[in-house]
Amino acid sequence: MFTRSNRRTLAAAVVCAGALALGTPAMAGAVPAHQASSQTADEGIAAKAADKQGQKSQGRPDHAGQPGKPDHAGQPGPPDHAKGNGKGPGHGGGTDAPGQTQCQFTPEGGAVEGAWERDSLAGVAPEDLRIGNIAAGGGHHSDADYPDPFPSDPEYRDHVAQEYSSVTHENYLKWEFVQPEQGVYDFEQADAVVAFAEVNGMDLRGHALSWHSQNPDWLEEGDFSEAELREILEDHVRTVVSRYAGCIDQWDVANEIFQDDEAASIRDSENIWIRELGPEILDDIFTWAHEEDPDALLFYNDYNVDGLNAKADRYYDLISEQLERGVPVHGFGAQTHLSMQYGFDDSYQENLQRFDDLGIHTAVTEIDVRGEVDENDMMSPEDRAGAAERYATVLQACLDVSLCNSFTIWGTLDAQSWVPNTFPGEGDATLHEGDYERKPTYCILQRTLVEHEEGASAWEDDASFEECRGILEEAGV
Repeated sequence: MFTRSNRRTLAAAVVCAGALALGTPAMAGAVPAHQASSQTADEGIAAKAADKQGQKSQGRPDHAGQPGKPDHAGQPGPPDHAKGNGKGPGHGGGTDAPGQTQCQFTPEGGAVEGAWERDSLAGVAPEDLRIGNIAAGGGHHSDADYPDPFPSDPEYRDHVAQEYSSVTHENYLKWEFVQPEQGVYDFEQADAVVAFAEVNGMDLRGHALSWHSQNPDWLEEGDFSEAELREILEDHVRTVVSRYAGCIDQWDVANEIFQDDEAASIRDSENIWIRELGPEILDDIFTWAHEEDPDALLFYNDYNVDGLNAKADRYYDLISEQLERGVPVHGFGAQTHLSMQYGFDDSYQENLQRFDDLGIHTAVTEIDVRGEVDENDMMSPEDRAGAAERYATVLQACLDVSLCNSFTIWGTLDAQSWVPNTFPGEGDATLHEGDYERKPTYCILQRTLVEHEEGASAWEDDASFEECRGILEEAGV
């Protein structure tokens, strides 16, 4: 077993302990209703004059005006997004001048530049591609026989910090966690994730501002007029986005808005916002979010959009229309929850490419590859090898599409994955065994990244990759 560096372990543990300590100004928990609508990212917190230049790469190029990329009239275009923009304090209420907002959770000593070991996924990835995982907690974990991994398990946090350059809130930014009572915001767990990312020099994906699921009962069962619902939604979006302005790099603004029927109909019965306010509310949600943080990339996000299919077509048409209207949509996220029981769409890359051709970003936002498992919760050797190949194919597609800027795995260990509870009899979907030993799925991603960046000889000759070379050879991959 290789030896991982522990040089950031203490920082990862300390930030989570501090973030969960009630009463710390920057880690406020519940926000009273009378404060909710006016709370901004720097409210009650001294501005930290941190120069974030050089913290991270400047990201993929902005294609606005580039030959072959449409320059949409009235559309501000995707921000040239990086946390190294030298953002200054103060942002509540929004501005159209990118680069003016500093994250309130930046450590006192200034921004931290991410640094990863040579044999980690983040360590071999291109500078403009974030390799991510989740801050696991909430949702399906409530039925498990262990506490939420992120707040309770230092080894888990150390692993995420050492392997990945981006982290996504699995559940802690969903409505039922953030606004459990009307007008009362609870940011305790969400703050802890943001602070963890900041102290470890990681990017953040915020998930999700609007969805048809995991909404609190007071919202779904309440008796509200259209005007009241609109006010509730706007207040939530502005409150949450402004709090994390300058911190969260990408937001899943609208999650899973189309159904799985043949026509990929819009969710006008399940989604309270679309049902009660009409699909035009989507324009407003993106606009409010952009006003509160002009530097954040704003995404649609969905599953079963893994190729040129009806649901992906609906997103392509919708986003094209919104761009023409000047709506600040910056990205399309393909969740990519795959199963070895079904085939793989060979048009995966072609689908990403057409969104790239619109001039917007793409991202692989929630990838896992599951299969039928035995009594040891393992797929057959054949399916394990096939799962590894699918992981590699998706990663290569992202690498080959110029504006694909992040690749996020949805879970670290199988025991903490959403898959077993959601798909009984299936599993083995993540990259690591229960003791954090690497699977072939991990190693094939490492190989793909190394060969893309440095060539086959680097993969074959560098001693840093000896462990994974052996794992892949044994697996026949």
